[in-house]
Amino acid sequence: MNDTASTAAPAGRIEIDARIFNPYSKDYIREPDPVWQTLIRDYPIAWHKDLQMWIVSTHELVDRMLKDNRFSPFFGHWEHAPPPKPEDQKNDFDKSYEVGFFAVPPKDHLRLRKLTMPAFSKPVMAKIDAKIRDLIVECFDNIGDAEEFDVYETLAAKIPVRAIARMVGVPTNMEDFFHDFAVNIIKATRINLGPKEREAAMQATLPGYAHFREMIAERRARPEGPGDDFFGSLISASDNGSQLTDYEILSVIFALITAGSDTATDLHTFLLQALLSHPDQLALLRQKPELMENAIIECLRWGSFGKMPFFRFATEDIEFAGQQIRKGQGIGVNIMAAWHDPAKWPEPTKLDITRRLDGNIVFGAGAHFCIGTYLVRVQGSLMLTEFMKRFPDATLADGDGRIDYEWTHHNARRINRLVVKTNVAPARKAA
Repeated sequence: MNDTASTAAPAGRIEIDARIFNPYSKDYIREPDPVWQTLIRDYPIAWHKDLQMWIVSTHELVDRMLKDNRFSPFFGHWEHAPPPKPEDQKNDFDKSYEVGFFAVPPKDHLRLRKLTMPAFSKPVMAKIDAKIRDLIVECFDNIGDAEEFDVYETLAAKIPVRAIARMVGVPTNMEDFFHDFAVNIIKATRINLGPKEREAAMQATLPGYAHFREMIAERRARPEGPGDDFFGSLISASDNGSQLTDYEILSVIFALITAGSDTATDLHTFLLQALLSHPDQLALLRQKPELMENAIIECLRWGSFGKMPFFRFATEDIEFAGQQIRKGQGIGVNIMAAWHDPAKWPEPTKLDITRRLDGNIVFGAGAHFCIGTYLVRVQGSLMLTEFMKRFPDATLADGDGRIDYEWTHHNARRINRLVVKTNVAPARKAA
């Protein structure tokens, strides 16, 4: 928390502090919904004196803000961001970040989207699906007939980062190296971290960027062309003569990692926690596998595993929802609270995989709709299908999976222990 006293509040400004919303509180991490309901009901938009940012929490306001280009995700627009470096002092992180999805103006953002589309084509995605399927089967093979297993250790900590690594062509013997790269990329622009921690994280990304630059150079030099996989498709993509530069390709990898690696770690624990704690919904999914995609989105909405809001930065002085937001100020777009807004989701704490999810913002909204959406859905679908096939009688150990959290995680209400009892032996004995 930022304990520095702010100057007197401008007239009409609604303010809160850690007594209302403390994302680092263990009570909040265990059970956030009461806090979200207070924010939604009483403080839909408010200045947080301790976090030194605006917090926006209702579905209607969050949706509006995510679609408003005056609120930028670019860290450089923050009033407390380090000053821009001279060109000759910029490193690979700087050069890729400033030409990426989170930094460029709308026109350039559209160009990046168009040029990356071939890499997300059906033929390319089919190859990635096969690699992810093999990875998930391998993880379940390693579980075997164990009486119980920890979802975090066996699935969540392995599938997402390995899936992204395989997608971008990282060798299996470099997956730990890639994981460190992914975590540090995310931490390098987190405004809830101190400048020294952000700088250390940024420096730690540089070996990863160097590796990918070498990969790009090697692919460009191939006489037969860069290939037709995801990486090769990014290199060969063209639109009216325009192609992605090396640093733009690095920026796409940056965006994918942000969307589908560290954050997707929580996908697997929260999916299984949701369904195993609601056996009626799991039984319904077994009966109606066509509900799979809806079930994944609903489980993510219900679990809302983020701890910190998404960050946006005002690019000009803006009046928004009756509050005056100054240029450069940070905004915590509390998308997790919005997923539990009863004005949009009746009985928000009820898990219902048949719920109509029209207008959901589980994967964001507007120009920065999550680039990793497809990957998340494929991972979730393949994992749940394999889990249901292998462990039809599974339950949470001791009723709650002996659940525990990584209390100090910088961004997520990360479950780092969720034990599943497979009940394989009793079922085999009965058969």
